[in-house]
Parts: sequence; C-alpha cells; structure tokens
Amino acid sequence: MNKKGPMERIFTLIEKDLKKLELAIDTLSETKVKVITNIIEHIIKSGGKRIRPILVILTSKLCGYKGKRHIIYGAVIEFIHTATLLHDDVIDNAELRRGSSTANILWGNQASVLVGDFLYSKSFELMSKEGNMDIIKTVSNATTILSEGEILELIKTSDTNLTEEEYFEIINKKTAILFSTACEIGGILGKATRNNIRQLRDYGKYLGIAFQLVDDLLDYVGEKDTFGKQVGTDLKEGKVTLPLIYTLKHGSEKDASLIKEILLKREITSEDFKTVKDIVEKYGGFQYTYDITKTYIDKARKCLEGFRPSQYKDALLSLTDMMLTRKI
Repeated sequence: MNKKGPMERIFTLIEKDLKKLELAIDTLSETKVKVITNIIEHIIKSGGKRIRPILVILTSKLCGYKGKRHIIYGAVIEFIHTATLLHDDVIDNAELRRGSSTANILWGNQASVLVGDFLYSKSFELMSKEGNMDIIKTVSNATTILSEGEILELIKTSDTNLTEEEYFEIINKKTAILFSTACEIGGILGKATRNNIRQLRDYGKYLGIAFQLVDDLLDYVGEKDTFGKQVGTDLKEGKVTLPLIYTLKHGSEKDASLIKEILLKREITSEDFKTVKDIVEKYGGFQYTYDITKTYIDKARKCLEGFRPSQYKDALLSLTDMMLTRKI
C-alpha cells in the first residue's frame, strides 16, 4: 500500500472541514450575474491547493476552537486571495494560470478586475455579518498591505537596481501577509493568548515568504507540465526576483549587463530565458535562494515550539517541509 504524502494526510485530517469549505465557497459566491459566477468558478475550481484557508482551519483547531466560523473565514481568505490573482493577471497580461487560460484572456480585463472587486466586497460583507472586530481589523490591515505590495511590485518592474531588502518588502506585502492573516484568524477564533497569536502570525509570515521564494525558484527550474504557470513568466513580465538579484550583485559586469539587456527587451525569447537561467546557475543564484528559503522554514518551525503536541501541530510542521519539495 502506498503511503500518503504530507498534503494527502492533511486533507484526510480535515476532510470534513474541507468539504464544508468547498460548499461554503460555492454558496457564498452565488450571484444572479452569470459572468461573475463563471469567472469565480473558473479560477477557484482550477486546481488551487487552498493553502490559506487550510491554515485558518489548522491554526483554529490547534488553539482548541470547536465552532463553525472557521469555515466562513476560510472562504473569506480564499476570496481575497482569488481577487489578488484576478488583479495580478490583468496587470501582468498573464495568459496561463494553473495550466488553464486566465480569466482576463477568456472574459477580458474589465470583467476580471470587477469580479476581483466583487470578491473583496463580498469578503467584507461576510465579515461584517460575523461581527468579530478583531478579525475585521486584521483582514482590513492585510488588504491595505496587499494593495501596497501590488503597487510596489508594479513600480519596480524591470528595475535591475532592486535590492534584497526591497524584494523582501514586496513579498512580505504581496504573499506573506495573507498567510500571516490566515494564521492570526485561527488564533483569534481559538481565543489564544496574545503571545500565541503573535507566534502563529509569525509562523504564517515565514511560511508565506518561503512559499514565494520557492515560487520564484520554480519559475526558473520548475517542470513545465506540473508548474501552475509557464516557466519563465517572471522574467518575461520583468519581475526581478531573488535568484536574479543575487546574480546581478555577484556576477561579472559582462553577465550582469547581458541580463539587464534581456530584461529591457520587448519580447523575451526562450533563448533569452536559457541565457539568463545559465548565468544565474553559474553564480549560484538558485542555491542561494534555496538556502535562504531553508532559513525561513526553520524560523516558521520555531514559532510552533510553544504549542502542545497535536495532530494539528504536526500538520502545520509538515506544511513547512512541503515548501522545499513542492513542484507546483
């Protein structure tokens, strides 16, 4: 008999909650405007792993929560995440996500942006009905930070002077904040101590940073058939990520100039991508990024040391291990 992988074990552990989550997502996104339903179904049902709502479920149960509201908040977090994907794909002129055509390709930019706005609005409507002010404040703060991150990334497009500090500011705001918020919601629902909520918030932050670092690695070295977007997308979109930042800093003037020249091209070919990839490999940019990822994984794991042993703690720890082995 084949052993279950870490994600399969997590799915089994919270199987009932995940079924309720999917039902809630379907029910709560219902609208009489057909195009909204079609776009939401297209992107939400396109193979996402539900990592963020899973974090809400696991952290709430880690803190002893016995109620049902974690399902609603899991849906809220997934809606907000989906809204950011819709907006990002429009900004990036993306054509593929999770192996399927993006909503902006199928329905146009205007519809995609407006459905993203709908999901943001729906999220706050749901939270206002639940009435937990601590969670509303947490999520409100997160959406503001997300918007800042999206704008910061936009203005730094093709900026070969981008520093590591600026890069980490972007991924903190664009990715880590929603991981962090999902974990904080779980702690609030479980009425955890302030210190434990802080630890969960930090766990989510470090996990989110690791997630994005691996994502940026996979964009260069991922397998085309399993990665959720076309390999080389970041380079084509002018995104200067950590492997590139490290290489530009440590590479020769000649190689750095070649990368800068390619980044500024209107159309980046597969040959251009291979050239950049080879240069990054030459100077150890991929290994450096992997090593940095491991430091954030270690930080995330340490954040859980103060919690009592449980199957939910084990599941959260296994999520950290998965970051280093994920292919999608």
